[in-house]
Amino acid sequence: MAALTAPGAEGKPYEVDMRLRPTGNKGPVATSIASFERYHGPRRDDGGGEAWTWERMALTRARPVTGPAALRKRIAEACRTAVIIHAGQQAIADALAMRTRMLRDLPPDGPWDVKAMPGGLVEVEFIAQALQCAHAAKNPRILAASTRDSLSALAKAGILPPDEAAMLIRADRFWRTLQSLLRLTVGRWKEPALPEPAAHAILRGLAPACEEAPVDLPSLRTQMGRVATEVRAAFEQRIGRP
Repeated sequence: MAALTAPGAEGKPYEVDMRLRPTGNKGPVATSIASFERYHGPRRDDGGGEAWTWERMALTRARPVTGPAALRKRIAEACRTAVIIHAGQQAIADALAMRTRMLRDLPPDGPWDVKAMPGGLVEVEFIAQALQCAHAAKNPRILAASTRDSLSALAKAGILPPDEAAMLIRADRFWRTLQSLLRLTVGRWKEPALPEPAAHAILRGLAPACEEAPVDLPSLRTQMGRVATEVRAAFEQRIGRP
């Protein structure tokens, strides 16, 4: 953690926030695999199965990135099992409640907060994650760490209409590309207008992620509104209205 967060000439390599771990600031940074399996497993009198729906939604995107092959396999299987054994429609209601709370307590930080805005990236992710958590028991093949792969799998399983899944995949690509370009150019930006050099860079960078690339900021804002409207309609249809 110290190495990842040590400030250098260009700032910290990574922001690492360990407060979200189940045991909080007073618990261990690392846990045993057995403890992890017990926490995410079936509910037990000894404290097993304490994970919340939002944690299982996060597990749909879990990726072991390093370590012995056998350990990586066991971790991946533990994550997959945790989602499957708790699968059910309660995940939909919990996801709606979480999104409602986010909009109340963590509203979008300006007009360029494409992650938190209604119809933004979070709602694309919530659709994919909540539907996986709801249907994984009957359709374990829908589980995929990538949002786009999971949306494709949900369409193949008949849980999402193909055209709706395709729209959400396009939206995911659009929002992620725009978010990355904003972070690279202006960072957190709360003004409606963008500096001209940043605007040119963003418009050029968006071209590969758009079927019809915006040519100026007004057309970009129009496209953002259209994508957000489509995503919000899908969110309300699949998850509910916050």
